[in-house]
Amino acid sequence: MWLRLRIFLILTSIFLVGGGDAWCTNYYVNDGILTGDVYTTAVGNNSNSGLTAALPKASLSAILTTYGPSGTNVLTSGDIIFVDAGTYFVTDANLNLSINGLSIIGAGSSLTFFDNNSTSSDANRWANVTGDNITIQGVYLTGYNYGLGGATTVQFSGVVNVTVTDVQINENTSGGGSSAIVINGGSSINFNGGGSNCNPIGPSIAGGGVNIEGNGNVISFVNYTLTGNSKSAQGGSGMYISGDNTTVVSISNSTIANNVNTSANGGAGIYLSGAVLTVTGSCISNNSTNSGSGPKYGGGVTLARGASATFSNCTFTGNSVSNTGNGGAISINTSFAGSGTAASVSLTSCSFSANTASGEGNHIYLRVGSGNAASVSINECSFTAIAEDVRQDNTGTVTIQNSGSPVLSGTGITIVNTINPVTSPSTFCPAANVPCYSVLLPVELIGLTAACDDDATLLEWSTASERNNDYFTVERMDEIGNIELLATIAGAGNSQSLLHYEYRDAHRGQGMNYYRLSQVDYDGKRTTFDLVSSDNCTELFTSRSYYNREKNCFQLFVADSHDAMETIEVVNLLGEKVPISCAPMESSANQTISLLQPISAGTYFIRLTFAEHEEVIKTVIY
Repeated sequence: MWLRLRIFLILTSIFLVGGGDAWCTNYYVNDGILTGDVYTTAVGNNSNSGLTAALPKASLSAILTTYGPSGTNVLTSGDIIFVDAGTYFVTDANLNLSINGLSIIGAGSSLTFFDNNSTSSDANRWANVTGDNITIQGVYLTGYNYGLGGATTVQFSGVVNVTVTDVQINENTSGGGSSAIVINGGSSINFNGGGSNCNPIGPSIAGGGVNIEGNGNVISFVNYTLTGNSKSAQGGSGMYISGDNTTVVSISNSTIANNVNTSANGGAGIYLSGAVLTVTGSCISNNSTNSGSGPKYGGGVTLARGASATFSNCTFTGNSVSNTGNGGAISINTSFAGSGTAASVSLTSCSFSANTASGEGNHIYLRVGSGNAASVSINECSFTAIAEDVRQDNTGTVTIQNSGSPVLSGTGITIVNTINPVTSPSTFCPAANVPCYSVLLPVELIGLTAACDDDATLLEWSTASERNNDYFTVERMDEIGNIELLATIAGAGNSQSLLHYEYRDAHRGQGMNYYRLSQVDYDGKRTTFDLVSSDNCTELFTSRSYYNREKNCFQLFVADSHDAMETIEVVNLLGEKVPISCAPMESSANQTISLLQPISAGTYFIRLTFAEHEEVIKTVIY
């Protein structure tokens, strides 16, 4: 009896682990370095099997090609592909994720980067997702969605029970009218953490963060960010939702901020047509609809006919609409097409402040179009009063309960204060913490020095990480600003390990030499670092200064290394002091003197006061 029970337990364990008919298989991917890795023990190589941590492949594409439907076709439900920390630079595009139950697990959105570098002349996605029960987790997608043929970064079509966790889809360029994420075909997806941010207007007409299109989509977003997205046509730069009442979208504990829209429909944060939306504990802030001819609608949110939205414990602040625009925070306009007829908004425990409209309804605006009803219900909300907080433009209805005394305009507005009006509702505004265009730095520079080495000047620098780094340039500058290109030195491309570089300049000349290091991406973008000097390389060395026009500061190189510096001031030829910001340092150190206002060409004098003497450095700006 005991033996039979043990056999039953073992078989049950195999059944549970193997998904009912087979053992699950793990696959491994790694880039060319081991820094920061959590899953693998060797660098990736596409000639490896990818079946162990010691033999990872170098790209996700290689796993799918080898073991997917176009290869041995052994990938199956329950299998996991672990993609380790690193930058996968132009290695993975147009993936077909059609295998039900497959999981793609990165090391985290701050560690695993897929960067396509906008290399395609036409549509180039990261993936088309068509399989059910798929999990995508812990990756950062950038440089996709470039082209004219309806490109997007990730498209989900008719999928069921897909989970997307900690995935940042940032800084992708729009294609032929598509947002970075497109969902259609009656999909059901849960987004947990991550976001779609900083996806701008591209070579074609649209762009934006997320598009949810068609009927039957059921989508949820939790702890999500939609920030810094823009569109030039079609509403909803942060999120565009279009369908009927079978498309249901929920958003909670999320931030929708700093999105810009220039279309007629507006709704820079969210545009909703026909579908059902529920938003709780979220922040809709600083979204703007502007540009072009008016009128515009909805700085934060726009509803078209058939749309139904419910907001609770939300904050609306700083949203705006210009060009005779209406509805700084929320606009309902049933003239806009949509499935169904009436449109409605329900607001509970929300706060409104600093929203502005150049036309009507600084906070809320509603307009009935073509006989399709428009209504707003407001309960226990607060309004920082502005002229015309709520505007009912024709035959819509507004009901306000226990929400103080907002400034109202139009008819059909009912105020019911049965308890003390709420002045501070319980709202929540999570932090976005997703700055545009700064998450992935091209090069993280550690140290840049120039020092005498026998009969030459030795320049040395190190990088802690590199991304998309084609090469460095080294330039020498003399005392009057003449610049000479000395060398071009190849970069590592993409690296997360400490790398060391050096260059020897045999030319010493007379007086000071200044050196400038720049870094150039594969796409030609250049980053220039601060100047360094060959300090005390000749006996003729005296203190010098150089004006950095880009940073509006003087870079100071002081000869005296023994006397403590006490004060610094800058004066022009008239003896007038130039406002500066600096903290005196030891005289042996290079000093940066930041100017508090722009200065014109001319002659300036930098007066340095030491414990036992004073020194004046003349600087001419051309």
